[in-house]
Amino acid sequence: MIRTRIAGLHVSDSKPVVGETITIRGYLQQYDEEGKKWEPLRGLVKLYVDGFEFDRTATNPDGSFEFKYRSSITGERKIEARFIGGFKHESCKKEILIEYITREQKRKMEILAKIALAVIFLIVIIVFLLFLFYT
Repeated sequence: MIRTRIAGLHVSDSKPVVGETITIRGYLQQYDEEGKKWEPLRGLVKLYVDGFEFDRTATNPDGSFEFKYRSSITGERKIEARFIGGFKHESCKKEILIEYITREQKRKMEILAKIALAVIFLIVIIVFLLFLFYT
């Protein structure tokens, strides 16, 4: 059996706002024992959300695949990409967690991120000024 894997599984936003559509991308690969490297694999990848099949797609020639997903309720979702395998290829899967949040929660996160960046910037300026003052 040829080993397979789903590599690079990622989402466009791991904390989207309820109602926003996210893009889920990854690559289906097979291991070339002779060349000792991972190569693209064409096949059917299924997307599961919280254990239920949501969609399926064939991979591109480079092994890449893409899904769109949107939730109408808040909370954590387990996103799983699965390749069933077959006569020659092993099956494989990869999962990630995302959390749909409210617009207010997203706004608070953005404010906290801006404050953190401002504090870091101020610290860098203070260190720089101290360096200039003491040299």
